[in-house]
Amino acid sequence: MRQAAVVRPGAGLIVPSFTEPNIRDEAQMLDLLNRLAQQAAMTRIGKLNVSLPSGSARSMIVALDSAPTSTNELLQLLEWKVERATGFGFDQLRVSHQRLADIEGKPHWIVSIVRLSVIDQYESLFERLGWKAGTIMPQALGEASWLLRSGLAEDQMLVSTNSRGFEVVIVRGSDPILIREVECSPEEVDNEFYRLVIFYRDRLLPGESEVPLRRILTVGTPADQQRFQELAASALERTTFSLTPGQVGLNLDPGLSFNQAAAAAGLSAMAWGT
Repeated sequence: MRQAAVVRPGAGLIVPSFTEPNIRDEAQMLDLLNRLAQQAAMTRIGKLNVSLPSGSARSMIVALDSAPTSTNELLQLLEWKVERATGFGFDQLRVSHQRLADIEGKPHWIVSIVRLSVIDQYESLFERLGWKAGTIMPQALGEASWLLRSGLAEDQMLVSTNSRGFEVVIVRGSDPILIREVECSPEEVDNEFYRLVIFYRDRLLPGESEVPLRRILTVGTPADQQRFQELAASALERTTFSLTPGQVGLNLDPGLSFNQAAAAAGLSAMAWGT
């Protein structure tokens, strides 16, 4: 990685939320972003890609019975599904969508959603620094990009831990097929994850799949890597293994952890196509 830097925000400076602005002290945040750019020796920043903290944005896979006959019909269907899923009107949200490969003959889209009150605060701070946000993506999708770009036909899983629970993204080839954000107590994490893998096994895994899910990329502690790998193996009744950063193509500088770099480096790799 070139021109990498990490600056840790003070406790409570950023409070991830889908419904409320995230940044509690904008002046302190501006100072932090300036220091980050200086440490990375980025003297001039034009357009940048942004990974929003876990919990600040949402993503979902939308399946339709048939392909819409027009763009207007597609937008109406997505609007209805997004408003039902979030409880907010379309005019309060920024929504992006992308067509995925069909599954069992049904068209699928990935939809990413963020409230305007949340993203406007981030973009306002970037503008005050002369920066312009390009791609804006939920954190878990930035992390999952290491699996999406691998080009492997087999299913792969990202597990991203956070203080509220965990997120899972399962990818098939170059498309996500399942995205789940799970909020639960630490005591319930194992049970919730096991149930989610059972759902994937019973509903999304082809009956006689020759490319079963075996590869798991965990953003968390070494103990997290082992527990999720073992839980997945138990639920799937087959061998699974944990991926290392090097196995997905990320060579880390000394002192920089995968947890810190996964989402940002994933967005950067997508932008440069490497």
